[in-house]
Amino acid sequence: MRLGAQFQPPLEAETPEEFDSYLTVEEAATGQETLTRSDAFQKQWPASKLLPRVWELRFFAWQKLGQATEARKAGEEALALAPGNLTVRAALAVQLASEDVGAAERHAQAVLNEMAKTKLRRAVPLAQYEAIAAKLRSQAYVALGLVKFRRGDPTGALTELETADRLAPEPALSYRLGRLYAALGRTAEARRRLTEAAQAADPALAERGRAALAELP
Repeated sequence: MRLGAQFQPPLEAETPEEFDSYLTVEEAATGQETLTRSDAFQKQWPASKLLPRVWELRFFAWQKLGQATEARKAGEEALALAPGNLTVRAALAVQLASEDVGAAERHAQAVLNEMAKTKLRRAVPLAQYEAIAAKLRSQAYVALGLVKFRRGDPTGALTELETADRLAPEPALSYRLGRLYAALGRTAEARRRLTEAAQAADPALAERGRAALAELP
């Protein structure tokens, strides 16, 4: 199930042809293919109720392509069409923490506020709901941690990142924590977390983890 999908109203096509056209976007194999197919979908179906999801796909496609400016535009358009899209809002908060701390903080707080009052729109397995909710909250706390670090508060940043880690641990978060522990002089903890990052399946992340380990005293 798509992250956070059950927190949003259903998005439905008006015709089978519209849905088939949407599926070509959903099933695109690369980020560039997603962008090309979504452009075609928007031209063919300018009033589609599926456009919020199409803009979400564009947002993540631009992120994968490393185009932060275009990703932000697509993310903001997705939220303009569907303000309750916590999937986009949480991911955008993390991205903006290195670009616009004020906007990042607003998006992160909005995710946490909405999660505190959101009820399930339809029945889903409890374990699935809890995993998705934990991931969304974790992303929000990551964003808040990065914001605090950018504002010169590494101790506050650590509190937020450790909260994120308790909710949904992952190698990328181990890397962030490892670097922060190192900056705070907590070398043993930094070594442990960076070792976890160095063992990540993502080659780029693993390489960053190894490089950070090599910098430790």
